[in-house]
Amino acid sequence: MKKALLFAGLLLALTASVAMAAGVSVSWKNFCWGEEGSSTDLTWACTTNINTNIRMTTSFKLDADMPDFVAAEIYMEGMVQDAVVPDWWELGDATTADCRNGTILSASADGTVLANGGGDICFDPWQGGGAGGIGLYSYDGNRMHLNAVWASATEIPLLANTEYFALQFRISGLRTVGTCPGCLVPAIWGLTKIGVCMPMATIYLDAPYLGGNQCLTWQSSTLPCAAPVPARNTTWGQVKSLYR
Repeated sequence: MKKALLFAGLLLALTASVAMAAGVSVSWKNFCWGEEGSSTDLTWACTTNINTNIRMTTSFKLDADMPDFVAAEIYMEGMVQDAVVPDWWELGDATTADCRNGTILSASADGTVLANGGGDICFDPWQGGGAGGIGLYSYDGNRMHLNAVWASATEIPLLANTEYFALQFRISGLRTVGTCPGCLVPAIWGLTKIGVCMPMATIYLDAPYLGGNQCLTWQSSTLPCAAPVPARNTTWGQVKSLYR
């Protein structure tokens, strides 16, 4: 019995240490989480059609070196504090009838916009290379779904316990005034997971690293982070897979 309890204790300790060492984070504006200026809430009077701060910057950490990183998959879920998604958050591409369709929503891996070019706390693995973009933007009821991918043709070495810039979602302020109402409706966005890809395998990180941040509020939303971020059920097999 004592051996079983000891093993269970060691297992919990290892699981906790893995969860703290590796994980994801997200911040508003041109900051990775933890950099001076990073924030969880963004408010705006919505009285112009220009706002260059509506940018969700995603990042991640690994707990072991990865010599052959080739791509990052980013998955986000949003929710508004209204019964349905308002016109302002209708961000489909140019082929849709959405109010704010076209190029208003985009994905970028331009690390030069980060604080100090991403060279202090958060490092840019892409260095101007790679390619990718939005894979999905959809909405139903009061929820929004967003994902994107960025990939490199060459393998990139990543170091453990280092915060890396994954990708930035950019939302333009166009068609805010007198065109597509709903900018003032509070909302929350959660970074549900980042897939860190190697040529033959992908590690999915679905929790914040120690001290990280997983959700962003818009217009000081009071919705909890648990609203857009689904419950996780990490198994021992998934934990071990990080070390294979």
